[in-house]
Amino acid sequence: MTSRYHHTQIGTSMLAVLPVSAIVCAAAGYLDPPAPGRPLLWGLAIMFMILAVLFSSLTVDVTDDEVRWHFGPGLWCYRLARSDIASARMVRNGWLSGFGVRMRPGFRLYNVSGLDAVELTLRDGEVRRVGTDDPQGLAAALQS
Repeated sequence: MTSRYHHTQIGTSMLAVLPVSAIVCAAAGYLDPPAPGRPLLWGLAIMFMILAVLFSSLTVDVTDDEVRWHFGPGLWCYRLARSDIASARMVRNGWLSGFGVRMRPGFRLYNVSGLDAVELTLRDGEVRRVGTDDPQGLAAALQS
């Protein structure tokens, strides 16, 4: 399977917000006197750091047969057969759509940073939006 397109977007939004959240939780857990809240705050700090690693980037691969994308180190991978895609177009998400994996009215979003995405309309009517900082390149690879 030869890759027609391969691009990794660094999740600057995720890498800015999640580690800061972890530091705030850890500091609050450290400064708070011993209480049942301390382990909860430290647990949240650890969870935020794990999420920062998992959502540190979004890699998209387009081959002749399929489109694949995964977050960070690639613990899980999403795949769509190219034959299942009816159309692909560049879109701009609203800032309320968020980051990560989101179900929004009318579409499912996979995003780590920024508002640009490529919308994939599937033959069964479902819509997927894959966030990217290279929407022209991804859309061109999908349309060729």
